[in-house]
Amino acid sequence: MTKHLLNRTKCYLAGNIENSNAPSQWRDMVKTELKDTGIILFDPLNKPFLDSVNEDKEHVARLAKLRAEGGYKELSKIMRKIRVEDLSLVDRADFLIACISAKTASWGTAEEVFWANRMKKPIFLVVAEGRRACPFWIFGTLPDDQIYDNLEDVVAVIKKLDSGEKTMDLSRWKIFREEYR
Repeated sequence: MTKHLLNRTKCYLAGNIENSNAPSQWRDMVKTELKDTGIILFDPLNKPFLDSVNEDKEHVARLAKLRAEGGYKELSKIMRKIRVEDLSLVDRADFLIACISAKTASWGTAEEVFWANRMKKPIFLVVAEGRRACPFWIFGTLPDDQIYDNLEDVVAVIKKLDSGEKTMDLSRWKIFREEYR
């Protein structure tokens, strides 16, 4: 019988939405690959809050239109709610999987990663162009073993942590015993 050490832990899926052609593609892959672990995956495209704003393509187009037309007050109001919800999910998560591009700034993702890092949460950071393209600042922020070339490697490591095949670094992993999750 397989151990599931990460059963009922929570993971936030951080990554660019505004400038991505397929923000759900990698998240859907992670959901499929980690389904059997019992990890609860917080997806900003489908938030668990009762009154949340889900950042689908239509919503992002609406935000872009508001910005283009100078509707800054409304844009600010909507984005403040999204920011509060997303950072609340980071607070509640036990760990993060984050996908970034070294070529495209993603301000929300950067804040989410740095927010989680300040709390010393484990972060699995995938750089689309590979670790060799990772911004210097991130190497000064995250432990280098939290930076990955691809999502497949991240999924493999999480599965090994879940099964007990790989030991968790308890200086970062602060998860409750299962009866408290």
